[in-house]
Amino acid sequence: MSAVEATVEALYRYPFKSMQGEPVDDVRLDSRGVAGDREWAATFPDGRVGSCKTWKHVRRLDGLLAYAARTRHGRVEVHTPNGAVLAAGDPDLDAALTTLAGEPVRAARESGTPHFDIGAVHLISRSSLKALAAEVPGGTVVPVARFRPNIVIDGEWGPGFGDDWIGREVSIGETTRLEITEQTERCVTVTLPQPGVPRDKDVLRVLAEKRHTNFGVYARVIREGPVRFGDRVRVS
Repeated sequence: MSAVEATVEALYRYPFKSMQGEPVDDVRLDSRGVAGDREWAATFPDGRVGSCKTWKHVRRLDGLLAYAARTRHGRVEVHTPNGAVLAAGDPDLDAALTTLAGEPVRAARESGTPHFDIGAVHLISRSSLKALAAEVPGGTVVPVARFRPNIVIDGEWGPGFGDDWIGREVSIGETTRLEITEQTERCVTVTLPQPGVPRDKDVLRVLAEKRHTNFGVYARVIREGPVRFGDRVRVS
């Protein structure tokens, strides 16, 4: 297959697992993934972490998507649905999460239990979003926020990222390199409402019917480095 060229259209970091993330102009990719991504999570006494679903090391904790996490001056701030701004690690945030869960929960940095479900870096393409929108009833725009990617690519990448992309290498900018490891299997998370994004069950139904529930890809970092808005992307 010939080489493909594209550009970085958008970058996102999610400082707190399963909360709304933040758009950023640049990130650094290291062996773990995007620096600062999913650094914090709501953690239960048994060590499992709060998520939008229950699966392996994660446990469903409804309501996290109503919160938003932002990185400010080297620390993570959580914006609560009632307008409060609490620092990750603040006992008041633990109290709010405990109320949300109905049992003891605390905000904790990643340690023994990984905060990623599967892959460390998650990519989708603008072309795949447009193709999906055409398949969803009504042809409405499908918000990027439904899929919670780290990197959105604009360019020649085709809709859906098929099996032929697995194992290929991606160069971003001057130094950073990734290897695409697998397609991203979607779950109920893409249907859930969040501020500015209504509940929509059609998205997951269409993905199940036409794309084997896959949309986007995961990648691992094989050469650390920066990624910036507008960087050239080369797939070979």
